[in-house]
Amino acid sequence: MDKKILEKYMEAGRLSAEVRDYGAKLVKPGTKLLDLAEAIDRKIAELKAEPAFPVNISVNEIAAHYSPTLQDQTVIKAEDYVKIDVGIQVDGYIGDTAVTIRPAGKDKLIECSEKMLETALKMFTPGTKMSDIGEAIENVAKKYGFNPIRNLTGHGLEQYDLHARATVPNIKTNDDYILKEGEVWAVEPFCTTGAGMVKESEPAMIFMFLQDKPGRTPESRKILELAKNRWHTLPFAKRWIQKEFGSIKVEMALRQLIASNAIHMFEPLKEVSGKPVAQSEHTVIVADKPIITTL
Repeated sequence: MDKKILEKYMEAGRLSAEVRDYGAKLVKPGTKLLDLAEAIDRKIAELKAEPAFPVNISVNEIAAHYSPTLQDQTVIKAEDYVKIDVGIQVDGYIGDTAVTIRPAGKDKLIECSEKMLETALKMFTPGTKMSDIGEAIENVAKKYGFNPIRNLTGHGLEQYDLHARATVPNIKTNDDYILKEGEVWAVEPFCTTGAGMVKESEPAMIFMFLQDKPGRTPESRKILELAKNRWHTLPFAKRWIQKEFGSIKVEMALRQLIASNAIHMFEPLKEVSGKPVAQSEHTVIVADKPIITTL
């Protein structure tokens, strides 16, 4: 990997970790999810950093893709499993990291997700089979008596591409992908006391540019322009555009853009049996000694 690109990955990882840790300290009973998200947004701005995607704050059975809107009144409770997933990009090179916090205290479910991640990261060396990594992650979950989320995976990272290359399974698969030196991966095991599957739920709060399409309203045209140029085709939050255009106009514009296939929506992913989910995540660069950028 080019030295300058490596430096950008390392900086993105450092900033992501700083924002993650800042957000984790704010997770307390009585805190609104919206206030937490807004505080994290302000921290990113203070660091003069650029988000790679909106902070995901997914609670309990919601595994991923929840980022509160301006109308969100959800309040954190002591027993909640609060997953904070942060991404920062430096010239398109991404750091992606997540942690699960339970205000009442860490338990075995959170410990399991952390051990799944720790086990996987050691295996990101050239020549390793992706199937072996998935099997190792699943074995940790079984040892703890929990289920991995079978239909959620980690993912490759490239410049301005949050989901590049193959995926990192959380279970044993027939995936014969072989890791290569210099590849960058977001590794994010999920475990649950439930069935181990997620399904899409409503409403979507995170969106991403797909292609230029003529918009019927000024708001839809402006949202598409922002998605393409300000956020560099990376995911953006509904609340970001609510602040610029107002909630009613945003609803109409988003419906138009989705219908024309101009944007993609990321719907919240909910564990099918309604049981809590824990997540841990780091970004790693494949090397003889794996380089974890988000420690």
